[in-house]
Amino acid sequence: MRRRLLLAKWGFLLSTGTVAAQLPPASQAPPLPRFPGSSSPGTMPPQVYPGATPPGSPLPPNTLPPVRPTIPLQPNGLPTPANPNVITPGQANPYPLPLQNPIAQPQEVPLPQPENKFSLNARDVTLKRVSGGWQIWGGFKLLRDFGDRENDARNALRVYKDLRPTEWVTIGSPKPIVEYGLIDGRPPTTLMPTKEDPNNPNVVPTGGNSTGPVVTGAGASLVIPIDLRTVRVEAVRGVWCLRDDENIHFNFGPVKADAEQALAVIRRYGFNRIGVVGQPTPVMSYFFVSSDELLPAKVDKGPFARAALQAQIDGLTRVGIPIAGVGFVGEMVRIDPRKLDVRKDGGDWVVASGADVLGRFGPSEWIARDAARTLSDGRFTEFCKVGSAGLTFFLVNGKAPTRVPFTVQGRRFDPTAMKVQQFGGHWAVTDNGRHLFDCVSAEEGETLIRVVKNFGFDQLCHLGPSSKVGVSFLAKGQ
Repeated sequence: MRRRLLLAKWGFLLSTGTVAAQLPPASQAPPLPRFPGSSSPGTMPPQVYPGATPPGSPLPPNTLPPVRPTIPLQPNGLPTPANPNVITPGQANPYPLPLQNPIAQPQEVPLPQPENKFSLNARDVTLKRVSGGWQIWGGFKLLRDFGDRENDARNALRVYKDLRPTEWVTIGSPKPIVEYGLIDGRPPTTLMPTKEDPNNPNVVPTGGNSTGPVVTGAGASLVIPIDLRTVRVEAVRGVWCLRDDENIHFNFGPVKADAEQALAVIRRYGFNRIGVVGQPTPVMSYFFVSSDELLPAKVDKGPFARAALQAQIDGLTRVGIPIAGVGFVGEMVRIDPRKLDVRKDGGDWVVASGADVLGRFGPSEWIARDAARTLSDGRFTEFCKVGSAGLTFFLVNGKAPTRVPFTVQGRRFDPTAMKVQQFGGHWAVTDNGRHLFDCVSAEEGETLIRVVKNFGFDQLCHLGPSSKVGVSFLAKGQ
């Protein structure tokens, strides 16, 4: 029995030695890596990301990098946090870029046409009283003439001082419909804080123009929000409008290119507000960015909101001219013959209805006031313009006027004898070989003939001292 125990003991020792002999010798640890910016091998550089080993700490040997948190992804591949604008205090931000609202932020959107802009130093913008009127100048450049509307001029000056632009841009012709300022090519505001707020560590910075001033809206008599989800260009009653689901913002008449330019500008710079200067007649409208823009969830405001939008559409003062068999052409502006305005516009006295100039009468105020009385006597309710050459005429409740004022100069023509032909090296509409009005092409000329026949016009009238001063229009004989 004792012999068996001795044999078992020696067998155990022999087997242990065999196993030990099969183990490889302990390998030497590889040299510690040297990181860029570190002072010694195996230490982290001074600048590290949140949650990493503190600077100067030894790097634990054979340690794998931490596993990145698993985050549900959106269809576009971006992470989907519970609240994209808040992270827990002390939590490392797992997202590769600052979170941004893709709708409210500026985008790399190409503009359909070059910006109509000029350099402007806000410190040089001043208000001057010239020849009894109020004007805003940018250095030696006349920016705007307000006539006798001093309050509107002072408010517009506050807008320039509020935006503090280095560049000023206009959209629309012949007069700007909407404008905006830029600071070295960027909108003059911050979209969100660009630095973490020490009083609110939960706010995630989202970029913007950190060098520009935050716009307050100073000078605007009305500020209108733009719904960046639904803003679009749309034809409404024969005119091209910039609109969203809440409001009709701008009416660009028949010029679709200007409307598309305004939409592209909104998307490029992230404009989300419209400032309006002047009440009840606006004298200036401009885009700017509100610094507190966080888009809320879209809410259907019900039938009252839809009725309010329809009222805006019904109340459009500028629409297309409806022509049977053609559709809408040109533009038709509603006017109130009892409220025509005579005012100074640059060097000319003009007759206007709101912001729309009906005729220019040169330096004579007396001629302009006499013309305003004549137009009021005609009881015109619509002023129409069609064609590249600006053929104009008045309507009374949508029909051709038959009461031509006695003081108006005019001549009759035969609508059945009109045709388009080359006249003096360019295209024109003629009556039995006599020139009536110009056109840029045969197609445009044919459209003008259909307009004339649609309303039954047979007189070409002019109000003013000469063919170059005043207003020309079509009328219908009795």
